[in-house]
Amino acid sequence: MSKPGLATRIAATLLLTRIIDDGRNLDGLLDTRHGPRPYAELGQADKALARAIVTVALRRRGEINFALDNLLDRKLPAKARQLHHTLHVAAAQILFLDVPDSAAVDLAVTALRNDKRSTRFSGLANAVLRRLSREKENLFAGKSEQELAILNMAPWFAKAIKKDYGRERMAAIAMQHMVEPVIDITVKDRPEEWAERLNGQHLFGNSVRITREGSVETWPGFDQGEWWVQDAAAGLPAHLFGDVKNKTALDLCAAPGGKTAQLAAKGAIVTALEASEPRLKRLRENLDRLKLSANCIHADMMQWQSDTLFDLVLLDAPCSSTGTVRRHPDVQWSKSPQIISELAQLQFDMIVHATSFVKPGGKLIFSNCSLNRTEGEDVNARVLNADIGLAPDPISADECFGLEEIVNKQGAVRTLPSHLQSVGNQADKARLCGLDGFYCARFVRSV
Repeated sequence: MSKPGLATRIAATLLLTRIIDDGRNLDGLLDTRHGPRPYAELGQADKALARAIVTVALRRRGEINFALDNLLDRKLPAKARQLHHTLHVAAAQILFLDVPDSAAVDLAVTALRNDKRSTRFSGLANAVLRRLSREKENLFAGKSEQELAILNMAPWFAKAIKKDYGRERMAAIAMQHMVEPVIDITVKDRPEEWAERLNGQHLFGNSVRITREGSVETWPGFDQGEWWVQDAAAGLPAHLFGDVKNKTALDLCAAPGGKTAQLAAKGAIVTALEASEPRLKRLRENLDRLKLSANCIHADMMQWQSDTLFDLVLLDAPCSSTGTVRRHPDVQWSKSPQIISELAQLQFDMIVHATSFVKPGGKLIFSNCSLNRTEGEDVNARVLNADIGLAPDPISADECFGLEEIVNKQGAVRTLPSHLQSVGNQADKARLCGLDGFYCARFVRSV
């Protein structure tokens, strides 16, 4: 008979392996229809524990590496991946979770002993993890919270963010990444009223930050379609079209539909394009719940042609998602500089094609949730240097609810996790502050 909790730790180790070694994303792995069977077969409580272990192992990966490196006499064999990930899963529990150290050690050793490839490492794991348990109070002595936060950034990511923003901003971003944020929603109207009703805070526009516990599906207004989950930064692109009433709008790469919903709720005549059929199905379901309508089309935008041109085109392009690390700590460990460069080229190509859908004098907004300038400011500069019929349409702080810090010198929006530090009181400030990293540039079709 398997030890209680062993299947959960094995599943957590497998999830971590798929992320670190295979570049998979955690949300996709947690989808029980397509994720790994050892995780899918767990009960709900064990699923939640496995997810918590993996999330902590990713958010605190730098500290865990630092601790293990200081406890080992020599480096672990590079090919012993099961050993690496099993130690990280156990260390996450010993250092950062309310799990008995003895259970974390015993289950890790048992998992290795039961794996034919890793049996020979079970004694090493036992010794290292027991030492970790004994010495954990002093392992990080002398290191500040800021130093530890920077340590938890993937090396390639820290280098890129430091290059783009300087060390001070990089440190502020790293600190915000250490705190799992609360949930933002976009309401159709009456944001102050919904903030009070849901025990939240009105941020700006129709964005409300919620501290309420429990599943969002059980919150007031969800079944009635009064609001949808959407980070406040992600709500800015559609807002920056201004008055959209009775204008034709094309939302490219539209799922899961937050921006489509914004445009439709403000009276636009919306066409929503999505290449993934399952994601398009989800978009339609979301619109049905919200009692909003759009012409939803299953198509790859790079292959799609339109007989009509649109007043407004929104391209929230595929990206590295590095702006969402505070919500998805797996992102920085599953991406690479090469992927960033490839995505930036794709984004430029998509803008070129998206321009063909815009009426002369119409507006195109390009956005994504990457923190990397390669996917934002650099793409914008390339567009303006290319002869593709787009002229800049600078965004002002007044259009962004007076938030001067989020408008850059290009006249584009650049939000950072370290922005919006004035939300909440001192006790809950860390959880209530910050925005997802987002980039948003606006253009007018000139020809």
